[in-house]
Amino acid sequence: MALKVGINGFGRMGRLALRAAWDWPELEFVQINDPAGDAATLAHLLTFDSVHGIWKYEATAGTGLESNQMLIEGKRLQCTQNRAIDDTDWSGCDIVIEASGVMKSKAKLQPYLD
Repeated sequence: MALKVGINGFGRMGRLALRAAWDWPELEFVQINDPAGDAATLAHLLTFDSVHGIWKYEATAGTGLESNQMLIEGKRLQCTQNRAIDDTDWSGCDIVIEASGVMKSKAKLQPYLD
């Protein structure tokens, strides 16, 4: 059974983590939190990278999906835009990749661990 993965912070590092590990059968990406963009914006940024080029998979949002969802290869990912990690429900994730660049101390990471 695959581990369910969430990503907090979908800037360069968060997007590259998802691109690099998308095909790993051991992982299933289920959630992205980034206060800077809605699902459509995050899908566009994931698909088109100025350095790595167009991703081999198409990420979409919108038609047929809830406003806070992204679709990649038939898999739905929940997208949230919370600034405080306490406001994000990570209960559906086994692992959360912290890629926001904000959580730089154990004290700031504690809400993930609680």
